Amino acid sequence: MERLYTLASNRAGRISKGWSAAKAKWEADKCSKHSSCRLLGKTGTKRPVMKTSVKSLATSFYRIECGHAPTGVYRKRFGHREDDRCWWSAGTMAQTRDHLFCHCSRWSEQQKAIWKAVGKVTGWNGGRCRHVEVTELFPRQECDQAVVDFLAATEVGKFPPE
Repeated sequence: MERLYTLASNRAGRISKGWSAAKAKWEADKCSKHSSCRLLGKTGTKRPVMKTSVKSLATSFYRIECGHAPTGVYRKRFGHREDDRCWWSAGTMAQTRDHLFCHCSRWSEQQKAIWKAVGKVTGWNGGRCRHVEVTELFPRQECDQAVVDFLAATEVGKFPPE
């Protein structure tokens, strides 16, 4: 005599088969639309400098890259501050990524070092480097080490002192 299965077990079996089929299709499909959605931990998916750096520096790097760093503008937008002025340069300018990497008077020595390193790596001359937008640094993997060194030497990307 054949066993009767309940509705719940039939549903569980169908769900399991559906997941297996979807996973098999995902593995077989190597088209370009899935190439950027790889799982973390596979070889070549992370940036080499970020793999070897300290976790707090990598976190700051990715926060600044995607625009979620605790800058004055970001903290004002979410109601953590009343103004968006820079707390390191006596509150004269709005604290943005560009301000911190190019104009903040507190980090002037570190800014010179990062732009010199970026100029060496990219081949940009000194005059061009200062006019490059900060958003152009992050897509280029050769600039990663210079940005990480800048973050290590400064407090950029960390939460402000209370």
